[in-house]
Amino acid sequence: MRFVCPECGNRSCVQAAERVIKAAPTLYAKCPSCNDLILDKAEEIDLTSIRFDSSRCEGCGKRPLDVVMAHILASSVQNKKCPGLALRQVGTPLLSPSVPIYARPQIGYKNLLLLTDQPIIAAASDRILRDVQEVKGVIYGNAAEPFGLAYKEAAARTCRTLAGCDMRADLVTSAYGQLLIYKSQSKIHIEHDHSRKIAKLSVLPIADHAIFDALAGPGTLGLTCVLMGAKKVTLNDAWFPAVENAYLNLHVNRRVLGIQSISRVSRATKARAATVSGGSSYLFATAKTHRAYIELYHGAFEEFDIEASGTHVILVDPFPGTEAHFKALIEDIHRKYPRIHVICV
Repeated sequence: MRFVCPECGNRSCVQAAERVIKAAPTLYAKCPSCNDLILDKAEEIDLTSIRFDSSRCEGCGKRPLDVVMAHILASSVQNKKCPGLALRQVGTPLLSPSVPIYARPQIGYKNLLLLTDQPIIAAASDRILRDVQEVKGVIYGNAAEPFGLAYKEAAARTCRTLAGCDMRADLVTSAYGQLLIYKSQSKIHIEHDHSRKIAKLSVLPIADHAIFDALAGPGTLGLTCVLMGAKKVTLNDAWFPAVENAYLNLHVNRRVLGIQSISRVSRATKARAATVSGGSSYLFATAKTHRAYIELYHGAFEEFDIEASGTHVILVDPFPGTEAHFKALIEDIHRKYPRIHVICV
């Protein structure tokens, strides 16, 4: 199954979950012919000492991550022996897709998205995309701060896509199966490890219950609940790019979730991408499996009609540092609906 990437329009950018799951064990693994060059990331390096072309494996075409990052730096500073930056200052390399790895990764064609806050790297973004074939996109921002909309009244925070495409995916693994979660990374919070949150789900009454994922983002926890046997899952987010990503992830994970039909209810467009819903939450899309009904809403947590939804469990997954904002709302729900489990994950 092929998908058109909603960010760049390319037909090779977004893949079906089952395809990535099958490829994951060897995606970044060394083949018998691979090199394994390790560079000092904390000190300046002599860029003229690295032969970038010959470091590519003749067998699989991959290169070690350190070599790719050094090539990005070399492409940025052009012909300078001492670049003035250590490798760790170049930026944050984000594997695309990100899958579980157990050794230093070997990077293939268009398997790396670079997040940088270095002006010299940013200024060379087009050249990097042209010269370093492993790079699929360059985005400008600070990895220490989450991207997206923390809550309805907050100012949305995004970074800028400088070159290429910012769409990337994380392969999320649980005891119930695997999901591939795509996100427009310049607009969506970066999360490297979902295991702690999924472990919290495992002790909740999920199977055969109705779950409301109040701050769903691109759908990671809510769609995991479908794998866990929930009879109804409602995904909700106030940030429109997250809703679009969640809609894409319904399609990408169609086979692994057993989705029989997907229907887009709202035809809201990217013109709403920087907004929250103006009134009450509205239904964006629905999907059905053989045992579960999935709803996708665009709107603030506070606007959702919990009483009418028949919800048994509410999942609240706030941005780091914003937990206090939702504390009063969660306490109010506990008072009004004492039988509903409200879990801050």
